[in-house]
Amino acid sequence: MSNFILIVFCLAAGVLSRKMNWVAKDGYKALNAWVLYFGLPAISFHYLPKLTWDNSLIFTILCPIIVLAGGVLFFYCIGRALGLSKRTSHTMMLVAGLSNTSFVGFPLITAYFGTQGLPIGIVADQMTFFLLSSVGVLIATKGSLNTNKEVSLAFIIKRVFTFPPLIGCLLALLLSQIVDLSSLDDFFHLIASTVSPIALFSIGLQLNFTIVKSEVPNITYAMLYKLILAPLIVFLLAYFLGYRGEIVEVSIFEMAMPSLVATSIVINQFKLNSKLGNSVIGLSIPLGLLTTYAWYEILNFFNM
Repeated sequence: MSNFILIVFCLAAGVLSRKMNWVAKDGYKALNAWVLYFGLPAISFHYLPKLTWDNSLIFTILCPIIVLAGGVLFFYCIGRALGLSKRTSHTMMLVAGLSNTSFVGFPLITAYFGTQGLPIGIVADQMTFFLLSSVGVLIATKGSLNTNKEVSLAFIIKRVFTFPPLIGCLLALLLSQIVDLSSLDDFFHLIASTVSPIALFSIGLQLNFTIVKSEVPNITYAMLYKLILAPLIVFLLAYFLGYRGEIVEVSIFEMAMPSLVATSIVINQFKLNSKLGNSVIGLSIPLGLLTTYAWYEILNFFNM
């Protein structure tokens, strides 16, 4: 219960701080820098050396791919049926096809499954970021108003391998095989414990509930896929294939997360429908707190 209260409190504190001008307009950037460059790598160093490989982790790796592929197909069909522009349909592919597996995912995993579920979340998060930086950039390029904008392989590789959490993840896996890091475990734990409150406070500072009336149908489609259909796809896949266990539970739960905040950067960079994208990101977080609870109960009911 205390973890869930922390989530609501930190989000509300961020919203209130923005409303009262207690924090500079771009103050969230400093908070994000701490989380990206120090907090998330510390989580990797604290939890990944303790992670034992299980074949079920293949399902964890595949989940973000399945959800993004399903989103591309779903919104391609929606776009064709409704005559939407590529700019709009590709925006929905991004904001509904990629989950907030770290900034919101990690606190919620801790709240519902305990800290032992975090290594599974890290695996899902790294795959999610890889997809955003590679396939996500290609999706944005195809829907961009600037159709002449080329994306090179070198650009994608640079984005992937200069991402601090990925560097932290790789170093944690490598160094733990060479050096005994157990003496630093408490240190990494202290740094890692700052991620949830700071990340949630940062999201609260950025939340935007502004809705353009003409975009309400598109917002609805995006939210329907992100919060209901996306986790349903991986849930049904796991259920009928007979996959069970904590790894499968946490993997499905991660796919039920709200929209990935970082997609707004790509949407703005490639001049997609930022009003639609920001509305979905902002609204999906508070609604996601409710739907993730529902998905947690569903997972328990079916003994996943």
